[in-house]
Amino acid sequence: MIQLIHFRNDIKRILRDPIMAMMLIAPLLLLTAFKLMVLLLIPFIHTKTGFDVLPYSQYILAFVLITSSGMLGIVTGFMMIDERDGNIAELMSVTPLGRSGYLINRLLFASMLSVVYAILTCIVMMPGTLPLFSILFLSVLSAFYAAIIGLLIFSGADDKVKGLTFAKALNALAIFAFADLLPLQWFMVLSWFFPTYWITQLIKSPDSLLVNFFAFAVHLVWLYVLIIRYWRKKS
Repeated sequence: MIQLIHFRNDIKRILRDPIMAMMLIAPLLLLTAFKLMVLLLIPFIHTKTGFDVLPYSQYILAFVLITSSGMLGIVTGFMMIDERDGNIAELMSVTPLGRSGYLINRLLFASMLSVVYAILTCIVMMPGTLPLFSILFLSVLSAFYAAIIGLLIFSGADDKVKGLTFAKALNALAIFAFADLLPLQWFMVLSWFFPTYWITQLIKSPDSLLVNFFAFAVHLVWLYVLIIRYWRKKS
């Protein structure tokens, strides 16, 4: 019940800020745009040029998932920066919620929305293609990724202006999702250490236990390291 109240208050607060409000609904706009592109633009390109984009549909899904959860992570990072600047985070740390409760509450906000958006994205973009377990697993990883982006922005930016610049730089992480399209072995090996690479691999090989394991492990390591960094910085 308490989490629901916090969630509702966060939504109201975000809607008052045009930038954060736009980022909150941007995943739905992104999903709509790419679905229309798949239905209308891609068949037109195929008719005119003979180029078939269908083999790359898994990369399109990965890009939409990564971008959507990344946007929600940016919202979380901005909220935490606002609360740090206004000393709200310090005030909440002395309440029964505590520092750990504050962090969990902030990360859950983006994570819960990421789960919903990820499930919707998988169903809309590739209906009947992925098994239910893979859809649910991708939604969990999307939740992790949103928390990762939020913590990266909070720990790397002093204010929202710098946070916006930092957020643009973090968009470059999406390039690792396309690593196996590039004929660069060193880049492929480098990509193994980034969460976005494993989102694509999981979509391509949903039944591979090894891919599932490494996808979860890499996301978890990133999240763990950033949480430890948060605690040390706050101490």
